[in-house]
Amino acid sequence: MSGDNALKHTLKTRHITMIALGGVIGAGLFVGSGAIISKAGPAAILSYLIGGLIVTLVMFMLGEMAARNPDSGSFSTYASDYLGEWAGYTVGWLYWFKWMITITLEALLLGAIIHDFLPPVSLGVATFAIILFVNSMNLYSVKVFGELEYWLSFIKVAAIIIFLILGVSILLGFQSTIPAPGLTNLTLPGGFIPNGISPVLAGVVVAIFAFDGSEIAAIAAGESENPKKDVVNAIRSVMLRVLIFYFGSVSIIILCLPWTDTAALQSPYVALFSLAGFPGAATAMKIVLFVSFLSVMNSGVYTASRMLFSLSQRGFAPTLFAKTSPRGIPLNALMLSMVICLVVLLAYFLSGGDFFLILAESSGSLIIVVWLFIVVAHFVMRRKSGNVHDDNQFKAWFYPYSNWLTIITLITVLVSEVLNPDSRFQFWFTVVVVIMAVGSYFISPIGKRITKR
Repeated sequence: MSGDNALKHTLKTRHITMIALGGVIGAGLFVGSGAIISKAGPAAILSYLIGGLIVTLVMFMLGEMAARNPDSGSFSTYASDYLGEWAGYTVGWLYWFKWMITITLEALLLGAIIHDFLPPVSLGVATFAIILFVNSMNLYSVKVFGELEYWLSFIKVAAIIIFLILGVSILLGFQSTIPAPGLTNLTLPGGFIPNGISPVLAGVVVAIFAFDGSEIAAIAAGESENPKKDVVNAIRSVMLRVLIFYFGSVSIIILCLPWTDTAALQSPYVALFSLAGFPGAATAMKIVLFVSFLSVMNSGVYTASRMLFSLSQRGFAPTLFAKTSPRGIPLNALMLSMVICLVVLLAYFLSGGDFFLILAESSGSLIIVVWLFIVVAHFVMRRKSGNVHDDNQFKAWFYPYSNWLTIITLITVLVSEVLNPDSRFQFWFTVVVVIMAVGSYFISPIGKRITKR
């Protein structure tokens, strides 16, 4: 590919590695973990283990397909190749739509922190400025995006490592002002599973949503200097991320803080640092959260523009979105994504925020649908290839049993939403959006043109 339609392969291995490491570190870890623990008790660790296993299996399946064909369209391209054009169209647009809501939500969270630190700056002005700033960082070159994301992820990873070191020092009795808790918090009234298995299963849903973003490294690897090698290394690090960042952090919280202390679990990281005598823990954590939200937003802006670029390249979107600048940036795709985010932001303020927050929660279910497409596409790929592959080639674990296990688990997660009154709207919202996406393929001029090929 050349000329106006070429992306630049300028991301280095260190960029992809750090994007992969920081991809799942967000509010789901820093804040959401406390909510799961307060409901499920010490057994919350099982929620993260189950969710971590599922996301690892899914990402390994994506990694096998990406190792064969690194592409900025990633799973949308593979869905087209193995399930049909309708599938690639559907999953690509679903993913892009999901990011439009998520980017705006992250911008609002960032705007709230800015407003907290600088009260004269209103939430609206701060959020608008953040959207412009992050998009401008993605305008210059992919290398600028990679460098920014590298350092943002580095700060997040460093914060987790410091937290883990502090937690281990408390458990080993190295903090003279804090008695080593040992295993006492595992044996509080009610035992390891104090509220039964239901909150543990509900926690799996939250944990899976927290892992949203794992797939970004596979998309970014399409613009790396060594796509096949980098995507494999990024995917292989998924297990490391799950074990160290989530399993490690949640274990520290469970062992160091009583699960019955609901006040501390509202912000467990702040609570533990404060317990260790760090007076500026709350402020420091706000800064870490700011970096975390900024990282997620930066990745989202990049990912959404690349997905729209790929959709355009394959005829699933107007051709103008496949145009790139001399530096390889899909400017039209980036600009449309920014405009849509600003429209969503306007809708947020006009609706008073309530309806948008419901949509933000509901959009999380869309990632489950995306992952289902990945799993099924991998299954079909293996069947079409006769399960023949090079022994030196990266491959997913335990095919086809892992595919069936993952499909059943993800569908169970979706069905569990309709059984829960608090998440029923999320389920039906997801169903309606998916039906609309599939239907638009068959009734739109784009879909009709493709089917006539």
